[in-house]
Amino acid sequence: MIDFLTIILLIFGLLQIILFFKVWGMTNDIKEIRNKYLKDEDEKRRQKAEYDPTPKISGGVKTTI
Repeated sequence: MIDFLTIILLIFGLLQIILFFKVWGMTNDIKEIRNKYLKDEDEKRRQKAEYDPTPKISGGVKTTI
């Protein structure tokens, strides 16, 4: 009975390691897909942030302790 349980646990552990690396690889694929399709939008946002003439001054009061 112990031998059977050991074999099952080893197989389960091996499958967990394989799953970890598959998920890791998929996260890299998501980055590539995002960069491919959203590159233009990211560039527009960057340009707007660089050349935005509106002042970024807070109207609130900063409290000090």
